[in-house]
Amino acid sequence: MARLPRTAATAALVLSLSAVAWGDLTTATSQQVSNTTGGKNQNPVIDRSGKKIVFTSNVNQTGGSIADPNMTFDFDSTGNAFATGSPPNPICVDCTGANSTTGNLFIWRLKKKGAIPANSVQQITFSTAGGFTANQFPDMNQRGTTIAWDSDQDPVGMNADGNREIFVYSLQTGETTQVTDTAGSGDTANLFANLDDKARIVVFASRADFSTNSNCTQSDGTTPCSNADGNAEVMVLDQFTGLFTQVTTTTGNGAVSSIRPRVSNDGRFVAFQSTRDFGTEPGAIASCTLLDGSTACGNADGNGEILLFDRSENALTQITNTDSVGPCSGTNPNERVEISKRGKYLSWQSKCEAELNPTGCGDCDGNDEVFLAEIKAKRVVQATISLGGFNRVPRVSGSSRYIVFESNRSYLGGNAGHARTLYVLKRVPFKDLSSQGLTAKVQLEEDSTLNSGGIVQNPNTDATTINFTGGFNTSIEQFGVSTNGRYISFDNRKGVGNQEIWFLDRKN
Repeated sequence: MARLPRTAATAALVLSLSAVAWGDLTTATSQQVSNTTGGKNQNPVIDRSGKKIVFTSNVNQTGGSIADPNMTFDFDSTGNAFATGSPPNPICVDCTGANSTTGNLFIWRLKKKGAIPANSVQQITFSTAGGFTANQFPDMNQRGTTIAWDSDQDPVGMNADGNREIFVYSLQTGETTQVTDTAGSGDTANLFANLDDKARIVVFASRADFSTNSNCTQSDGTTPCSNADGNAEVMVLDQFTGLFTQVTTTTGNGAVSSIRPRVSNDGRFVAFQSTRDFGTEPGAIASCTLLDGSTACGNADGNGEILLFDRSENALTQITNTDSVGPCSGTNPNERVEISKRGKYLSWQSKCEAELNPTGCGDCDGNDEVFLAEIKAKRVVQATISLGGFNRVPRVSGSSRYIVFESNRSYLGGNAGHARTLYVLKRVPFKDLSSQGLTAKVQLEEDSTLNSGGIVQNPNTDATTINFTGGFNTSIEQFGVSTNGRYISFDNRKGVGNQEIWFLDRKN
């Protein structure tokens, strides 16, 4: 199988953080948004202002004082310090006391917006069945106007069969809309909703057959949709026109064939992971090439790969092209792709370091590492080099200047106990390296010596980490990162007992 060309540029990435000495590790203090005594709070996403966080919770959040056994808040009314007395009232708008095992969606607001009090929570869904996944994986556009998620419940009276469907909620009108209405495939029918900045474009993965929907065409705009075999395919909905586009049309691997799509801020580019071979099965896509542009797509061994679709050009780019060998095998060796503004950068985690960066991956032991694709430069770079453990769920900010990821590795002497922590890295563009007299292309390397591949830690590499003693403990695959990389939301139960939502402002 053809591979991406290996050059010195393949291993090129320098990461730093402004306002600190080169080579230093700074520690940031996060603030606790929720404070509950039971249940769990997970999957937070945050808007670009840092003033809204949407999350899933199965906790009764109708409490009104610090002594209440349900929901209280640790921010004061200004949002800048921990509260020492009773939090502002009413704490939760439109909230019910029915939650016990059912996951519902809530939005927290840092500052006052319209009739909603500052530092308060508003309940968005009101399901009473379905368990924690009843309403799952919410996404909010960066303008903070719309929420999208998948649910097997029936909030608007259109989902009596309990198929998992995509829903959207307008924070401006308070209206919930069911945007898919499908039959079959049950709890894997429609998943992973993601919004562009204007909330015009919704992307999701679907196993449903939209062939009977007259408003659905394949990527060329004329071929009718088709998914009789129930494969997971990438779908796009334009909410302004009501038109659906089936991006992928493939066979094989069912629920894991093409999944977890992410759309760029302008709605043009869609990134996703797939086990399908678009060299032999392109569907209605006009062209498919590897990242270098010179070779046609190929994935005969069905390895999980990262791809990028250009809606304007009806063109597909296969970012990774790895062989199914050792740890770099199966449906998820390359996974959890995220996308920056205008599709310029992609981040993902990969066990395929020996294939993606054979001359610069250090010990190349096949643990999860962070990778970044620079689309214009047509290169893949390895952002972390570590011995064992993991570097997972990397999020490239919309501006592409910051990369946030979870890790139990020790970088720059900050995590000797190898506890879980979050790292925030600032990317330095290649064009800025010459002014620093740099020619070496090196990555963020773990404290352990990894010179087997000739790797030497670059002194310009700096990072910020959160300050939980002993690390933090999360169970999600989703952090919220604002477009500018300033605001971060995540869940944690380390040191507080319950799974809570936390907020980080890098500038505070």
